[in-house]
Amino acid sequence: MEMSATLICNDSDRTKARPDAGPEVAAKRRLDEQFLRAQRLESIGMLASGIAHDLNNVLAPIILAAPVLREHATNPDDLRIISSLEKSAERGVELVRQILSFTQGVGGGHQLVEVKPLLKETTGVIGETFPKNIRLECDVAADLWSVMGNPTQIHQVLLNLCVNARDAMPSGGVLSLRAENCLLDERAAKKIDGAMAGAWVVLHVEDTGMGIPPEALAHIWEPFFTTKDPNKGTGLGLSTVRAIVEHHRGFISLKTQPGRGTTFRVYLPAAEIPAKGDQLDPVRPSAARGNGELILIVDDEAQIRDITGAILSRHGFRVLMAGDGSEAVALFAARSSEISLVVTDMSMPNLDGSVLANIVQHLNPTVKILAMSGLSSGGGDSKTHRFNGAFLFKPFKVEALLEAVNKLLHPELVTEVA
Repeated sequence: MEMSATLICNDSDRTKARPDAGPEVAAKRRLDEQFLRAQRLESIGMLASGIAHDLNNVLAPIILAAPVLREHATNPDDLRIISSLEKSAERGVELVRQILSFTQGVGGGHQLVEVKPLLKETTGVIGETFPKNIRLECDVAADLWSVMGNPTQIHQVLLNLCVNARDAMPSGGVLSLRAENCLLDERAAKKIDGAMAGAWVVLHVEDTGMGIPPEALAHIWEPFFTTKDPNKGTGLGLSTVRAIVEHHRGFISLKTQPGRGTTFRVYLPAAEIPAKGDQLDPVRPSAARGNGELILIVDDEAQIRDITGAILSRHGFRVLMAGDGSEAVALFAARSSEISLVVTDMSMPNLDGSVLANIVQHLNPTVKILAMSGLSSGGGDSKTHRFNGAFLFKPFKVEALLEAVNKLLHPELVTEVA
């Protein structure tokens, strides 16, 4: 309560009355707490984004160097070490992308996703980190369809639901993960809130825990709403799950009973599967093989700059290297008619990549630009569209680098697949 009092006096300034008011301010306090929590999360997001950018720059040389080292290794033990190094670095890349997914919202490019490996990875995390008094059961359809989506975000959905299930079983219980194909017709879809007819991949996350009380059901999707004890939950888990599922054009159903557990069913639209007679082998662009074209590589990270230059040199290109935008402008001005491609980081001291691109294309409108960044989304940085360039999200593999170079310098050799 917030108490306030006002004195009412007579003509002789003697107190005549004192009306008191005590409005209830709990709702205002809750809004203030949510606002402060949102500010803290925004600050954490900015910090995490910066750390992710630095980690990308650390991982990029490892990702690029591993295939080069494999070409020179003949000892089986050395090859195993290189493979282990490469897998660990790729796992680090996925963790960084999950951080960026959190800090930048639920946006991100979609691709054809096999759900089985995501479920396998989720069960691995559960087996290593969940209490031993929680028994895990997993049942995945052998012919499970693929979906169009973001694998990191789908993995986040599964983990969030499993963590909630774990917290609902403090004394232990059974956590069941199932995945199956589902065809909904109009009649069946009407029986499920928010459902649509079509082909779906359904992910079931079921627990034998305490269930969700009826009074909380209307609020579970609200940001910051939580039934957990203080310091045990932010109330963002289910709201994030719902946002991701809706971003994938899916929906969620919920079945719960106090004392008897909860089941979440996540419906993701299945990707179109062509008939066997219509399947085509994907046609990949041939690996870039240079004819002595001169490429200017610009990056303030010396290790990334050096390994990128070494890879392109090994594939028949000539390279120049600069440590920042100002140095790159000086190099380009001296050989503007000779340089065919500028490979540049977008975030650099003195002169960033977008300004550099504008300058070099003013000097030579025919030069191609390949932008790189560890901050922008994998779908491409908006700044690259202004100079009609291509974009690579750091860290990238050797194949991705060569394919991007090939598309820019030799577009006539790239076969488009309908």
